[in-house]
Amino acid sequence: MRLYLDSSVLVKLYKEEDESELMDRVVQRIDSGKWKGFSSKWSLLEIARALKKDRKPKDIITVDLEDLRSHKIKFISIDDNQISKAMDLIKGNNLYAADALHIATFKSIKKADLFLCDDRHFDRLREAVPVKRPSDLKL
Repeated sequence: MRLYLDSSVLVKLYKEEDESELMDRVVQRIDSGKWKGFSSKWSLLEIARALKKDRKPKDIITVDLEDLRSHKIKFISIDDNQISKAMDLIKGNNLYAADALHIATFKSIKKADLFLCDDRHFDRLREAVPVKRPSDLKL
């Protein structure tokens, strides 16, 4: 399975939240090569911000982000094409810029199966993007 991992599910690896254990198992499958995992490099910024907002100290945030990058998740660079597609998504939908960027990045991945997230903003786009939550996966 080829999963796009939104920052809302990746942060669960470093903050105790609902489905944190499920995300540990998802990443184990990615690291073992059974599944492929992708996200935008923008996710790293969103996760850093979420951890800072959670009052984690700088050194712990650094360790957590280094750990995240050590997994076999491919973090995709943002390019002009994704920015353009994200702008089109914003024009046609009521989306936050970061959400539009994640969708544009997901759509840039050939044969990505699912958009894994825990963000209710994406629920309204289920027809355009195959949105699932970690609990929807068969682990």
